[in-house]
Order: sequence, then structure tokens, then C-alpha cells
Amino acid sequence: MAEYDESGAAAPVAPGRPPTIRDVAREAGVSKSLVSLVFNGGENVSEERRLRVLHAADRLGYRPNLVAQSLSSGRRDLVAIFVSNLHNPLFAEIVGAAKARLAEAGQRTIIVSAQVDDGSGSPVLDRDNLAVLRDLRPSGLITVGTIPEFAELADLTAVIPTVVASAIDATGDVTATIRSDDEAGIDLVVAHLAAQGVRRIAFVGGEGGTVSASRAAAFRSAVARRGIAGAVQSAVAPCSTDDSAESAMAIADADERAAARAWVEAADFTEEAASRAVRRLIAEDRVPDAIVTGNDLTAIGVITALEEAGIRVPEDCRVAGYDDTSLSAIPRISLTSVDPGNRRIGREAAAALLAAIADGTRLGEVLIPPSLVVRDSA
Repeated sequence: MAEYDESGAAAPVAPGRPPTIRDVAREAGVSKSLVSLVFNGGENVSEERRLRVLHAADRLGYRPNLVAQSLSSGRRDLVAIFVSNLHNPLFAEIVGAAKARLAEAGQRTIIVSAQVDDGSGSPVLDRDNLAVLRDLRPSGLITVGTIPEFAELADLTAVIPTVVASAIDATGDVTATIRSDDEAGIDLVVAHLAAQGVRRIAFVGGEGGTVSASRAAAFRSAVARRGIAGAVQSAVAPCSTDDSAESAMAIADADERAAARAWVEAADFTEEAASRAVRRLIAEDRVPDAIVTGNDLTAIGVITALEEAGIRVPEDCRVAGYDDTSLSAIPRISLTSVDPGNRRIGREAAAALLAAIADGTRLGEVLIPPSLVVRDSA
């Protein structure tokens, strides 16, 4: 029965305290278990009492704790999305599409950041957030982007369906990997530049994870297929912040490097690393006719460093990125970029997870065909 004050009205909620399920029960004049039954979708509740509970909750401003509901009732409608990097707009597009597809299927989602700065500028796995995931016991997991130290997720991937989106790293338990066909995407860029008569091309990237390495390898293959000779790997450490030290670290065979028409200039997936790579090229008089980058963020770092040195884009050096994020279409940037099909990656990752939750379906690796979006930068 509800509790009443001296005037006969239901006892009010104490000021400053959020209303609880007990407060709703008192306001509606029903038991706490009936309120719980209403908010958990119970069928054996009359319409009159269900509306009484909902109206009481509305008057009090009560909102159920969805996570607590899932944990206490064992409901299997909460999916976790573990996102590598909240700085990269690419991942927001994938997450948005995945979340929309999951919502269509009646699945609720919680989005958790996967990495944190270690204090020196390097990303590491956010183990606090990983612990939160373990406590939540979601019905499924989608990881988006390269997750540092992915193997530490093995205790989760072993017991819940897991889909990797826009990355390569995975454990043997992963249900599916949905990503862009890097080989095809990089080939589109190189073919476009070669058709324009470009013969000296550098790739800025190759470090910072398996996707970056995959795109660098795809670049080497693409230039080799077109007879662009001398694909050379830069030996400069990409993570150094000492520009003078970077310039001093020469490649073993300087003559070969100078003559090379295509090479990889080491950098990770950040604007800062890309800017350092360009400063090396400028200091050593090795600025090519075109630069292909591992993603759009590095492309922006490349453009910034070139223009700061008075090198015009695209007149003096063409630049192309990968991911076709929202940044690429900004008129001031107007970046030529590979569109990996981000929304399709997100929706297909969600569809693969739903199939795995439903009947254990395993898809393995699914490559999404990319397309090239040509803008002013190339």
C-alpha cells in the first residue's frame, strides 16, 4: 500500500533526491513489484494499473535505470559499442549507423571509449572502461577502430558475440570483422594520381596499428603494379618529437632514397605525426608531386605543414586521404579521399552482431568496396 502524509496525500519525494521505484509505487498506490513489472514489460498487468504507474512516474519525473534493469532481470537487449578514438569523426559515422540498426531491432546500446592518453601522448587501452564493460555483461559487443591491446578483451569475446568494425585486430572468438577493402581503396587513389601523370608519390603512414600498416602495404603494391619504381620505407622513428633528431636519422642508402619515385614516410594516424613527416621531407628536399595518407586526419596534418612552408596544395603537391570523413568536405579543406562506406560498415557490423546473438552466425571477414571522392586537394 502507498504511504500517506497527514492530509491523506502520498508522501512527497524529498527535495534534491531523484525519485525511486518506491516513490512511484507510493504515488500510484500500488506495490513496488507491480511498478517493476510495468517498466520491465510484464504482460500480466491491467491497462488501468499500467497507466496509473506511468502517470505517477511522469508526475514525479522518474526514469528507470536501464542498465540496472538489464543486470537484475537478465534481459538480453543491451549492446556495448567500444570505440577506439572519439577524436576521429570516422568512428562517429560508423557508431551512428550501427546504433540506428540496433535500435530498429529493439536493442539498446551503450557507447564506451576504448583508449586513453598514457600521459606521454600515446594511446593505451582504457582498462577502467574495460572493467565497466565486464560488469555490464552486455548481450553483444561491437568494437570500432583499432583497439590498443585488443587481446585483453579475450575474456569478453570468448563469452559474448563480438564484431570488429573498421579494424583488423581480432581474437579467434570474434564473430565477424567488417572493414573497408584497403587494397582497393589505396589502388583507387594511386590510379587517379598516375592518370594525372604524377610519378613521385609518398605515402605518409604505416605506423600506429595494423590498419595503417595494411594501407602502407597496399600503397607499395599499387605503385609497383604501375611501374612506379623504388618504393622505400623511411627509417625515421615516427613517434619522436625532436625534429633535429629526425632530420639527422638518414636512410641507409641516401642515393636510393633520393632516386625513389615512391616511398613510405613513417607516421601514425595523427595530425602531429604527419606534420613531422612533412617537415622531414621539406628539410631533406624530398617533397614529392603527391602525398597519399593513411587517413583524413593525417592528410590535414600534411596540408597544414605544406602550406606553412609555402608549398601550395594541389599546385605544388597533391594530397589524398582515406575515410572521407565530414572534415574532407569542408570547402577550405576540400580533401580528395577514399570513402570506405562508413555507414554501410556500421550497419553491417550491427546486422552481423544481431545474427550472431540470434543463432550464432559467424561471418568471418567482410570487405566493403570503397569509392574515391575527388576534391580540390588532388
